Amino acid sequence: MHEAAVRAAAYVDAHGDALARLRAAALLGDEGSGRVLETLAPDDAPSLRRALAIADDLRALAHPRVRDWAERLASACADDGGWSPGAPLDERLFETGMIAGHLAKTRWVRPELLAGAGDFLARYWSPDRVQGRRWSAIAAHAHLFANADHDAADAVLQWCGRELGRGFVTRAFDAVRTARVLVWCDAHGLPGAELRVPDLLVALVTEQRPDGSFPRWDGEGARDAIESTLDGLVAIRRLAGRR
Repeated sequence: MHEAAVRAAAYVDAHGDALARLRAAALLGDEGSGRVLETLAPDDAPSLRRALAIADDLRALAHPRVRDWAERLASACADDGGWSPGAPLDERLFETGMIAGHLAKTRWVRPELLAGAGDFLARYWSPDRVQGRRWSAIAAHAHLFANADHDAADAVLQWCGRELGRGFVTRAFDAVRTARVLVWCDAHGLPGAELRVPDLLVALVTEQRPDGSFPRWDGEGARDAIESTLDGLVAIRRLAGRR
């Protein structure tokens, strides 16, 4: 697995921008996470969420810069417990699950805020939300409920796990997209998911291209080849037990 990680990092180094190259080097252990975070200057909710996601991938959520980002995102939470007020409901559910999931893994979030975010997702929950290969909904619900205590967590995670596993087995979700959810959940599996990490790692290596890259994602959660390769690199390092 180390060779696959090195090849992925080499692809990013050859084709990515300065930030992508720093992220790849940090994931390999050739660069410190602090230097990566020092290059980020988020100024709105989407860029703040991206900054938290990058810190999360590097296991750097305890870094002092993260406190400011977390507090700014927390202050953007609406009175109903969700984020992105005024946006369509599906977008609000996704943003709330993703933001609160990252915040739950920091030191700087009030339990009441996480409870409110969980209540917001639970208010609109039904199994239909994650059925039918709805990767974004699976990712957002699993991310929050795997990282924050809530009465709805067990039931929601069972459905998320079942649908994530079904998507991987039927190849509706490739290995990178499947592993991305597990990494966000900081888990090697989800309740109800018939997923084995060794099988997922084999699939990751199989899907890696000869140049070290992973295919771009289209559709929900679309990512170009650079971001997909960084996702694959994170997954290999995390699921193989190296980070």
